[in-house]
Amino acid sequence: MELCTEIFMEEIPARMQRQAKIDFLQLFVNEFESLKLNCSTPEVFVGPRRLALHVASIAAASETILEEKRGPKIGAPDAALQGFLKSSGLSENELTQENGYWFAKINIPGKPLQELLPSILDKVLRNMPWPTSMRWPGASHTWVRPIRNICCVLGGNPVVFDVPTAGLKTNNHTFGHRFLNPAQITVTSFAQYRKSLAEANVMLDFQERRSVIEAELHKICQASQLTVVVDETLLDEVTGLVEYPFVGLGNIDAKFMHLPGAVLSTSMRVHQKYFTILNSKGDYAPFFGFVANVPINADCMTAGYERVLRARLSDAAFFYEQDLKIPFEARLDNLKNIIFHADLGSVYQKVQRLEFCAPNPSVQQAARLCKSDLLTNMVGEFPDLQGIMGEIYAKVQGTPSEIAAALKGYYQPQGANDACPNDDISWTLSLLDKVDNLIGFFGIGMKPSGSKDPYGLRRSALGIIRLMLHKNGSNSLRGWLEKSLQSYQQQGVTLKSDVVEAVTVFITERLSAFLKAEMPADHVYAVLDKPLEDVWSTVERARALKDLLQNEVGASLLSAYRRVVGILKGIQVGEVNQQLFVADVERTLCSALVQAAPKIDEHLKIFAFKEAMTLIANLKPVIDNFFDHVKVMDDDLQIQQNRLNLLGMLQSTLNTFANFSKLEG
Repeated sequence: MELCTEIFMEEIPARMQRQAKIDFLQLFVNEFESLKLNCSTPEVFVGPRRLALHVASIAAASETILEEKRGPKIGAPDAALQGFLKSSGLSENELTQENGYWFAKINIPGKPLQELLPSILDKVLRNMPWPTSMRWPGASHTWVRPIRNICCVLGGNPVVFDVPTAGLKTNNHTFGHRFLNPAQITVTSFAQYRKSLAEANVMLDFQERRSVIEAELHKICQASQLTVVVDETLLDEVTGLVEYPFVGLGNIDAKFMHLPGAVLSTSMRVHQKYFTILNSKGDYAPFFGFVANVPINADCMTAGYERVLRARLSDAAFFYEQDLKIPFEARLDNLKNIIFHADLGSVYQKVQRLEFCAPNPSVQQAARLCKSDLLTNMVGEFPDLQGIMGEIYAKVQGTPSEIAAALKGYYQPQGANDACPNDDISWTLSLLDKVDNLIGFFGIGMKPSGSKDPYGLRRSALGIIRLMLHKNGSNSLRGWLEKSLQSYQQQGVTLKSDVVEAVTVFITERLSAFLKAEMPADHVYAVLDKPLEDVWSTVERARALKDLLQNEVGASLLSAYRRVVGILKGIQVGEVNQQLFVADVERTLCSALVQAAPKIDEHLKIFAFKEAMTLIANLKPVIDNFFDHVKVMDDDLQIQQNRLNLLGMLQSTLNTFANFSKLEG
């Protein structure tokens, strides 16, 4: 039979709707599984005022469950056994004995779904993890917004029961669009429910509403040879604000078009939920796109949208003009009034540390200016514009373009999918900023704990890894860390003595997780066996190892290595004495190792990892030949020990590239 239920309420905040859909579905799935209710895959729909669940086919009753309870040990005092019998409701003859214990096996008969629904719904309502929730008269529990109605229809019939959690009774009706068609709708099936809502100006499916909004924005812009900037986050938000979307185009007053594009788009997006429009040349056009929940009256509604925007942009223009009156350099002293961290000083001191670590005058100048936009009115109003306004204001005030660009670029990468800066100034400043964070917070013992990372140190570590890989060349990690430590020391800030080692270990852990996304874990352990010195070279080494082990030669080498380890386990090895060689294969292997070892070292010094791997792979035939024709544990103890020494030499040669003992067979 079919199950259809809907929680109808006051408006759900748009930012919560996507996660609410996921949580609502999972809670029902968990209940169905725990009660052994067989059903088709449930689906959930979310809108501004409703959360609806639809199950096309669900069993009329739950399955019989066999519950097994372990009782006291056999031979335990009779009182313990009697207590177990009383709690299980069985007689002693009905118990079984297993592994020295009494067991009660109880068949719990299934229940009709209609009887189970009150409990299921109550648990879902109580366990729904809203970020915020509220109380209202009559309800015994909180919810994101007051619940006004609960529809529950099973097999075409209403299921009526009390829901104390929400302070009401279930029924078989819902309601249409708040303004356009608010009449009550009787529900008999999901297909009828969805069709009736559509007729009542409610588009039930979130994705459908989203697609319609995006298509209408493109359509209305193309008619005027314009292009809409599709902001995915904003698109999700406006989709969550309307039950049936209507899309319009408004005008921006020409007097505001001197504002930077980032200011225009941010002010429209943050305050008004408007979309940015570009002209045919790709420049900001004096238009905006908007989404309404009712049909748009151009003479009244559009004018209202434009009027509200004028007020917002008037504020933005005022902030912009006031900010430009103060040179960036003049703001520097005021950074002394902003605390970076109580134990690490002010933002001004952080800027000084970045200057101290800067390797050249260009990076020093960028470091000196990089935090000044925090004091501007514009960033105070729109924190998302950090860095963006720094670049804009610096350029207007005559700062060289490459320095100004770094004031924005050094914020990258901000996440796993964000690009790294390409210019050297931005790249260096970004690295210095992230290293300063790690050295400072680790130095005062503020390490991430569990899921808690209030200072974003994991993000800083991953940023360092991505920056060093983006540079595509060798770079000493320890050098940057030690320089940052010196910057704190010259300010008189006391940090833990092992901070450089602690940060290195932390970055190594992040690098390990990063590499495991593209190769087996044992490959990662093999190259991270030693203290991390160079992120890029370590990753290149790991990738070369992966390439080797993906072919037959690598697999054979690994097999030979593991054979060597097995033979040498617990045995001390020393220098090889070539005078004790008996067979030619011994001399050949020794000669090959003597020739290969320095060449491998040379390749590793210049980071030619593939070439080093090729040299190691070329050892395969002589290694195989040695094992095919030589008995390592010879009866002559001198020859035996010398052959063991030769295997030790082989092991050492292979381990110059990676710790092969970490690799699984």
